Amino acid sequence: MKKTSLLFVFLFTLVVSAACSATPMPPTETPAPTNTAVPTKTSTPEPTPTNTPMPTATEIPPTPTFVPVGVPAISDDYEVTVVYARYFEKISSGGFIYTPTEPGGQFLDVSVVIKNVSGQTRSVSWEDVYIIDPNGDGWYPNFGGSLVSPNDDSFDPTTLYLYPHYDLETLVFNEETLYLRGVWATDGARPATYLFGFDTSNLVEITLP
Repeated sequence: MKKTSLLFVFLFTLVVSAACSATPMPPTETPAPTNTAVPTKTSTPEPTPTNTPMPTATEIPPTPTFVPVGVPAISDDYEVTVVYARYFEKISSGGFIYTPTEPGGQFLDVSVVIKNVSGQTRSVSWEDVYIIDPNGDGWYPNFGGSLVSPNDDSFDPTTLYLYPHYDLETLVFNEETLYLRGVWATDGARPATYLFGFDTSNLVEITLP
């Protein structure tokens, strides 16, 4: 089963202030209720989903051999090339800095070039953009970004802006090139081997020495 990875926390404190006052009354009279000020919130980002399991109907496709980074994984539907993968201690999104919650954790940042070779329009949910960790568990990304380009094969997907998972829209593309970037919170173990999958694509092996 694929699911979302253990999430992250950001260094941001919500300050809630409230004030109330009371007016003293003579001893012989019943005190009248006073108005209580409504608390005001400071600006804060929307919460991100935590520990949400992937749909059970989505299965990880079998692959006889795993393709390494930099080599296209070719199937009937896609040509998938992982062009970049590395760990980061922190990532930035929406003006906030995020870190994994697990001690020693690292974000796995993966950049991919995907070509649709099926001859049909493809519509892919971000829940079907996933990694399989060294324990054999599948996870969809905490953050992601994408660009569909009909004629520019030189774009660098490592420059894609990252959005939280709950802000990501379904990926729809025809014969264009899809540039994709996904970020997963991991335990940061080294050495480690992950498998990257996109919808029905063959799997790409990512090794972090």
